[in-house]
Amino acid sequence: MIAEAVRLLEQNRLAEAAARVVPLLESGNRDPDLLMLYATICERSGRADEALGACRAALDSAPGRADLWASVGRILFENGNPAEAMPYLKHAVAIEAGNPNFWYNLALAADAAGDDAQARSAHDKTLALAPQWAAAWAARGALELRLGNPEAAERDLRRALELDPASAYARHYLAIALRELDRADEALPLLEGQPAAPVETRVLHAHLLDDVGRGDEAVKAYSQLIAENPHNLEAQERLARILPQLGRRDEALAAYESALASQPSVDLYRSALGAAKDLRDSKALLHWSEQAITRFGSAPDLVAYRGIGFGLAGDPDSALECLEPLAAGGFSAVLAHCAVHRLKRGDLQEAERHALAATRENRFDQAAWAYLTVIWRLLEDPREKWLADYERLVMPIELEPPAGFATIKEFMGSLAAELERLHTRTEHPAEQSLREGTQTSGNLFARRIELIAQLRDTIRQSVEARTAELAVDPEHPFLSRRTDSIRFVGSWSVRLRSGGFHINHIHQEGWLSSALYVALPEGMGSRSDAKEGSLVFGIPDTALGLDLEPRRIERPEVGRLVVFPSYFWHGTVPFAADTPRMTVAFDAVPA
Repeated sequence: MIAEAVRLLEQNRLAEAAARVVPLLESGNRDPDLLMLYATICERSGRADEALGACRAALDSAPGRADLWASVGRILFENGNPAEAMPYLKHAVAIEAGNPNFWYNLALAADAAGDDAQARSAHDKTLALAPQWAAAWAARGALELRLGNPEAAERDLRRALELDPASAYARHYLAIALRELDRADEALPLLEGQPAAPVETRVLHAHLLDDVGRGDEAVKAYSQLIAENPHNLEAQERLARILPQLGRRDEALAAYESALASQPSVDLYRSALGAAKDLRDSKALLHWSEQAITRFGSAPDLVAYRGIGFGLAGDPDSALECLEPLAAGGFSAVLAHCAVHRLKRGDLQEAERHALAATRENRFDQAAWAYLTVIWRLLEDPREKWLADYERLVMPIELEPPAGFATIKEFMGSLAAELERLHTRTEHPAEQSLREGTQTSGNLFARRIELIAQLRDTIRQSVEARTAELAVDPEHPFLSRRTDSIRFVGSWSVRLRSGGFHINHIHQEGWLSSALYVALPEGMGSRSDAKEGSLVFGIPDTALGLDLEPRRIERPEVGRLVVFPSYFWHGTVPFAADTPRMTVAFDAVPA
C-alpha cells in the first residue's frame, strides 16, 4: 500500500495517494516513513498544519533521525516561523553535520529570523559541503546584500550565475548589488529580455532605466506595471514623481486617477493623496480625500489630507475646521499644520500653542520649531534669539582640499564635472524646494565614486570639528543634541540654471542642513552689494503671507560650506547668468 501511495504521489494523484495511507494511520500505525509520506501528501495539497502534525508525530516515533528534525524545521520556516524552526534545524545538523541541505535550510531560517551570524556560518558550511550548488551561492549573496556588503554579494551572485546562468533569482539580486555599487549600467543588461520576469524584477528594471537616464523608457515600464496592476503602489509612487522631472507634470497623477476610478481601495487612496501632497496639488487632495472619506470613513489621516488640501488652496479656516479637531483628539501629526494656519490668520497665541504642543509630542519636529522662530519674531519674544541665533548657528566652513588636489577650487572643478554626469533630468522634483533647475536622484554620498567619497569624508571631518566648538544646551532643540560625530541621512546635488532659486523652506528629516558651493557663474558672490544666488535666512515660506526681512545673508563662494540647524528658514535669491549654479547639500543627525 505504501509503494502504491508513492507511485500515485509521483503522478500527483494526491487524493488517491492519501486514500492508501490514511487507513494505515487510522489503524494506529506510527511508522515514521508512513507519517512522512502523509506529510508530503498534505504539503502538496496545501494543508501545511496537517503536514507539520504528521512530521512531529514521525519525530516522536524516531527522535534520532536527523531528516525528521530537518523536515519539521523546514515546514515551520516555509510557513513563516523561522525563529521556531531554528532549534529543529540546529538539532538536525548536530545529528548529521555532513548534509548540506540541512545547513542550507538553517541558513535561510536564520537569515529570516535576523540571526546574521548563524546565517553566515550556516551558508559557509553549506558551500564547504556543496561548492557547486548555485542556489546556495545565490542565497549567501542575498544575505551579504542585506548586511550591506554589496562587493561580497556580487562575488557570490556571479559564482551562482556561473553555475546556473538561468537563475532569475541570482540575476535579480546581482542587479541590486550592482545598483548599490553605483553600476546601474552593468546591472541593467542582467534584467533585459525577460518578459515573464516576476513583478519585483520588472520594478527593479524600471528603477535601473531611470538610474541610467532613460527616463522615458522608465515611464513606459512603470506605466505597463500599473496597467497590469493598478495597486502596484511602488510603480504608482515612482511614476508620479518622475514625470514632473521630465517636463510632464500635468500627467503626474493621471495613473492614480484612472486606478481610483476603476479599482479604488483605501491603500491606493492613501498613496495617491501622498503623491498629491508632494506635488502640492490642492484640487486632487480635496477631490480624493472627499471620495476616500465617503467610501472608507473619516480615518484621521484621510481627514488630515483634506485639511492640508484646504490649506494649499488658500483656505486656512476650512483647513483648521478639519485639523484642529484631530489635534484635540490626540492626532499629533497635524499640530504643526494647525500652527501654520493659525499663523496665516494672525492668531499668534493659538499658533504658538499648537507649535509648542508639537514640540512636546516630538522634540525633533523641525517644522514646529521653524514656526516658533516666526511666531516669536512677530511677538518680539526674546526666545526667538535663543532659538534662532543666526550669527552663532549659521556656520560657514572653508573646506580643505582632499589629498591629491592643490586647492579646494581645483577639487571643486573636478567634482563639478563628475556631478554634471549625474544631473540626468530636465526639471526639478515637484516636491523639492528648487525652481528652474535639476536635482540628482538617490543618496549622493552613497555613490561609489571616488571624488564623491573624498567630498563626503572631507565634509564629515570639517563639520564634526566645527560643531565640536558649540556648547551643549540641554534645553535647546539643536544644541541639546550635539555629539562628537554625525551621520548623513540624505545628500544630493542641485544645478540651478538662469532664473533659478530655492523657495524658503526647512528640512524636516535633519538636525543639521547645508549648502556647499561647487560651481558658480562668473562674478557671483564677488561683490559685497550683490545678492543674486545668495543664501538667505529667516524668511519663512511665502504662503504665510509675511513680509519679513532676512536675518542673515550668506554670499556664495566656490568651496565654501555653510551648515545650520535644519529648522532655520532658508532660501536663495534668483540669479541671471549664462552658466549654472551648482551645489551639494546634505542633512545630518547626531551619530
